[in-house]
Amino acid sequence: MARPQKKPDYDAENLMKQLIDEVAEAYLHPRGKFPGKNGRMSLDALGDEFSMSSLKIRKLLVTAGVYDTPLCRRVQEWYESGKSVKEICSLTGLSAASVSGYLPYRRTVYKLKERTLLAERLVRYRERKQAVSRLEDLLADGSAEEIFRAVWDAICLFAGYPFETVQGLRFRYEVRGKEIFFSRKEKSVTEASVRKAVKTALELQRQGCGITGPKKLNCFGASYLYPVLIRIGLIDLQEEAKMPEEGMPDA
Repeated sequence: MARPQKKPDYDAENLMKQLIDEVAEAYLHPRGKFPGKNGRMSLDALGDEFSMSSLKIRKLLVTAGVYDTPLCRRVQEWYESGKSVKEICSLTGLSAASVSGYLPYRRTVYKLKERTLLAERLVRYRERKQAVSRLEDLLADGSAEEIFRAVWDAICLFAGYPFETVQGLRFRYEVRGKEIFFSRKEKSVTEASVRKAVKTALELQRQGCGITGPKKLNCFGASYLYPVLIRIGLIDLQEEAKMPEEGMPDA
């Protein structure tokens, strides 16, 4: 019997179409992230979602036909009239990479490594999206234990995702067993601390109290758990949009 391939021979055209569709959907209907000024998800936030640069994200949105600015139209008009990328760079002062980001993809990637990377990004994004949706459903009528398990499952799936504290410090984390290890912190946060934070957040929100910062969670590692719980949807974003900044306590 032939040995199976370690990685399937993904269909590049289909993968690119799926990626473009997912990025466009997230851009037009942002969930779990604050939308930009135009009500769309920002390019940087999308980059975090799909583990891609904002330039590549913009190019995908241009290809999907959902990204439109005066500069974008101007670059495309110049390019279609026969001007080269180098000439457009001279006219706009943009780098070649930036100019390329305003032009739609003409072809997809074909190398197996690139196809595999596309597929893995799509799988990871969809798994996280599904986990957030499941938690949202359980918040309506799930038991406390069901909600906690959904929170923990989402936390596991978001390992490696770039987060930011209320003070603007970027961090990532990994989950080992029942502990979370943050990139900016030597000590770990246990499942028990997460359980306490979830219980507190649920109680406060059911009482109509806004969770205006990490101190409200009253648990060890609150500074890091707070943005994670916002991203996965446990803490209501509409309330958090009005919150003042707080320090980074680890009660």
